[in-house]
Amino acid sequence: MKTITSLVLLAVLLVGCQNEDAIIPSNDEVVSVETTQNSQVKNVTAKTVSGTVPSHDPSTIIKSGVNYYVFTTGDNIPMTYSTNLTNWTWGTSVFTSTPSWITSYVPGFTKTFWAPDLAWFNNRWNMYYSCSTFGSATSAIGLVTAPSISQSAGTKWTDRGLVVASSSASDVNAIDPSILVDGSNVYMAYGSWHAGIGVVQINVSTGKPTGTRTIVAGGNSASWEAPCLIKEGSYYYMFVNRGSCCNGVNSTYYIVVGRSTSPFGPFTDKNGVNLKSGGGTTVLATQGNYIGPGHLSRITGTQKGAVHYYDGADNGNPKLEIVYFTWSSGWPTLSY
Repeated sequence: MKTITSLVLLAVLLVGCQNEDAIIPSNDEVVSVETTQNSQVKNVTAKTVSGTVPSHDPSTIIKSGVNYYVFTTGDNIPMTYSTNLTNWTWGTSVFTSTPSWITSYVPGFTKTFWAPDLAWFNNRWNMYYSCSTFGSATSAIGLVTAPSISQSAGTKWTDRGLVVASSSASDVNAIDPSILVDGSNVYMAYGSWHAGIGVVQINVSTGKPTGTRTIVAGGNSASWEAPCLIKEGSYYYMFVNRGSCCNGVNSTYYIVVGRSTSPFGPFTDKNGVNLKSGGGTTVLATQGNYIGPGHLSRITGTQKGAVHYYDGADNGNPKLEIVYFTWSSGWPTLSY
């Protein structure tokens, strides 16, 4: 049973940024897993998710078999599962030990992984995860895959090594991956503060980057992180967090969006301002006890998604919540 506390989650999450331009897969490593501010504040009290299981940086929620699964920041990549998106139970973490390649790129890294995301392509589940240390621009995103995910039957993950890395604050910080499967194409958005948010195409066969990455939002160490890249109709939408996380009830996260006809931008907001020039239309901010919502994802094939927020009714502990996308004239809004 997982016993990760909210305090542990908060301690590891203050991350801020780091970057990219990686390449080069390392040797595959098999890992066996045992089975076992800016909107009006409203008084929001209704909650979709029940219970007190802490959650920070939730992945895209995926369904496999009878269960929904969400993976989060924490030791060995924690997982919780649910049959109804409401009642969640601790499941089996992804890793039992840290892949050996990581310390070559992130010296001093321990078992606390950040902000995973996953998607189904190439007949397997592909999970991208972040490795960094507090306050450092030295980071890496890795890849681990599995043919199926099952809490009851067990899941065998195979680590595929490095996807992208960063070693300088002048680069895109290699954390916070967001994966979009768009027909036969796959894209990864990632980044935090530093040089901004980058997008790179992913080779479907290898799960690694192909071509060069493009910076599409932020830069100059401004507060841009935790991107979420989705497609709706003919537009690509880049949701990004502004403000700061990981400070309980004092967290200032809020989510903005821009859209483009290309996954590589340019992304502009409702007023036509580029996200690289400070643009971004606010779609979700603090509401009542839902403080500092962040790290958005959308459940594939639905108009539902997930965020974490800091619960003002529970000492600012991070929680998972389901959000709903609605669309008007090609622009989204988010609600609980």
